[in-house]
Amino acid sequence: MKKFLLSISLFGLGIAHAQISINEIYLQSGAFFGQTKGHLSDFQTLAPGSSILQQDLSAYQSSPMYSFNLPGQSQTLSLGFKLAQLPNATLRLGIMHTGQRNALFVGGSYTESFRVDTLTSSQSGEQFFVDSFSTHSYNANYSQEQLRIDASLLFRYRADKRWSFFGGIGANFGLSYNASTTIHHRVSPYGDAFGYGFFNGIYYNDFGTHEFETFEHTGGFGLGVYAPLGIDFQVGKKREFWKPLHLYVELRPGFNVNQIAGLGTTFSAGNFSNLGLRFQFR
Repeated sequence: MKKFLLSISLFGLGIAHAQISINEIYLQSGAFFGQTKGHLSDFQTLAPGSSILQQDLSAYQSSPMYSFNLPGQSQTLSLGFKLAQLPNATLRLGIMHTGQRNALFVGGSYTESFRVDTLTSSQSGEQFFVDSFSTHSYNANYSQEQLRIDASLLFRYRADKRWSFFGGIGANFGLSYNASTTIHHRVSPYGDAFGYGFFNGIYYNDFGTHEFETFEHTGGFGLGVYAPLGIDFQVGKKREFWKPLHLYVELRPGFNVNQIAGLGTTFSAGNFSNLGLRFQFR
């Protein structure tokens, strides 16, 4: 971490002494795709007062969860700088807000069968058994928001054409806020596993029994390293009003590191998919 902060400081000093000029404004919004990782022990550490997690959960079978934060969960406002030393490159610097609804997740379920009645034929004396079953499930979710400083170095191909392509390397760093752990336990009759309500990112229905617990957290930070790849479209080529406007699609495959207060550091790989608007000064 110290090396990362030192690198950012040296990077900033280099920019301060370079000959730069602002020539672009970027506004983009996106969604994140990736696998959410977590362990029961993580949430027992985050929520030591949870009555749900103090139960014996050894019968529950767990499975990984794939995270999808809806479009609009990430917003970035950036400025584009031209560097005298790198005339074919653009340095993009800005502020990024990201909502991580499933920064950590763990859950499990099992089905329990039981006999509810025994029917006996009055004629033959033959017995018929009536069985039923229920599904027991729990999940624990850690969510947070972060405000990060975002920087990337972009190189464009066919920059003077209406359709152009770009790639490069980028990194961001910032602090966490609005962090919380939500824990849900549910017993569903007849094995019903689908929901009709919504609470803190958890769907549920009116059948069965539910327990909810919420724990608030403070502190923590996050950083990411990624490789931006995108396609850019210039809105107009003839009219002066439309010439500076560009629409673009950008992918950001990379990895993300979160330092969660009271727990430690987590690592995840994934991809941000962004739609953006670029205004280019003439």
